Amino acid sequence: MTLRVNYSAPILLSMTQPLFINVNQDFIRRIRTEAGPEALLTPSMIQGLRWISNPDLPISGVYLNPNDTNYSALRFLEILLLQRPATPVFIIHDEGDHTSPSYRMLLKSNHVRGAFKGSESFGEFLKPIQTHPQCSLHLVRERKTQRSTHAGFIAVPIIDFVSSATYPFDVFVEDKLKNTDLHLLAAAGSAVDTEYLTRALEKSPWIYVSEKDIQNVRESLKDTQAHYMNLHAFPTTWKTAEVLYNAKVLLNEMRKSGLSDTLVEHTHFMLTDVFHLVSQIDQETKLRTFIDQAKNCDRNIACVTLSILMCKSLRFEKNAIVEILGLASLFQDISLMNSPYGDLYDVKPHEMSPTALAYYHEHPFLSADLVAQHTSIPDVTVQVMRQHHERKDRTGFPRRIGGMQLHPMAEVLSLINAYLDHSGDPSTMETDIFAHYSDRVVGAFKNLQGIIEKAKAA
Repeated sequence: MTLRVNYSAPILLSMTQPLFINVNQDFIRRIRTEAGPEALLTPSMIQGLRWISNPDLPISGVYLNPNDTNYSALRFLEILLLQRPATPVFIIHDEGDHTSPSYRMLLKSNHVRGAFKGSESFGEFLKPIQTHPQCSLHLVRERKTQRSTHAGFIAVPIIDFVSSATYPFDVFVEDKLKNTDLHLLAAAGSAVDTEYLTRALEKSPWIYVSEKDIQNVRESLKDTQAHYMNLHAFPTTWKTAEVLYNAKVLLNEMRKSGLSDTLVEHTHFMLTDVFHLVSQIDQETKLRTFIDQAKNCDRNIACVTLSILMCKSLRFEKNAIVEILGLASLFQDISLMNSPYGDLYDVKPHEMSPTALAYYHEHPFLSADLVAQHTSIPDVTVQVMRQHHERKDRTGFPRRIGGMQLHPMAEVLSLINAYLDHSGDPSTMETDIFAHYSDRVVGAFKNLQGIIEKAKAA
């Protein structure tokens, strides 16, 4: 839901504009009903970051439900700290989950003010913030941001403080006589008095906080992140958030290589949907093992990303790309993990023993059967997994399926796999790879490749 506000008029700070990030659609519908047009609601942390970065939105508080991806929640908090260090943050937990180690660690991150049950009312959520300041700061017409001219201090818009009940840091204002000096306005933990903020506003639209204080909170967040990296300290499904982070790193590299922002953004959202779906799958032991190891599998990340970008070019339907190709790309090689012949994921076929190589040639079926046995993903996803090394001209494996029997998304996935596995001279790609696939799929890949190469040559 996008909030529309007329910003030509003064912003009245009595208006409450909280941001709720929650994947529970029932919760979102209920809050929307109770809050009316005031609240910003989304299941996406990425959309949440967009609103956080929008200087026109006077967000009064952030309410975050990390679901099962607390690691990505910590990264969200880190970015939020840099964008709006004074905005109060709260955690939403489901019934009975607030005592889990994950939530306790988040609450210790020094950037979270408290926790709420998801069943609580909109009014209860707003109690810890000032929804009706005693003094109207009608002079605040926009949320201005600037770089601090004071060494060692960060300039924070005054509007960000007025909804907070207490100051999260020591705050400073400019000396009226010496603009080059700052003096303490209030200590961390003291109550926010909007009358004092009004007086401060007469001098400047900013209040200053020490960079050292911000850095201390960042270090606390990083310590919590480091705790989550202990494989025995958190559920394995949280690893999907780490995979998503690595995917974002890859996307940034691809953007530098020349991909348009539109394509990168499209892929970004698609990957978010893919890993959200993965986090909801009922994992058995082997699936959990795969997700544990997935954070190190850059090849899978590249496979998902390139395949999605190609399907965008081919104009495949979005939901189909996510539920079919996204999951198929992610789980296509799961049977190579901890196989009867060891971990074959990073072993080249020519380095395998004859029996291991025979197992490798069957891995598309073995992976598909494993996922189909323990999850409820669509049948067509299983089909694409079984065909992810087949080729249009029937020269692939394991069943030499081609022609009209080869699923279009399986052909895309197969070409990407062939490209990532290709170790020969780039000039041989035409005969080694492209000759085995349809002109349409090859054309989409060359178009994508051309965008990257053109930018590199510029």
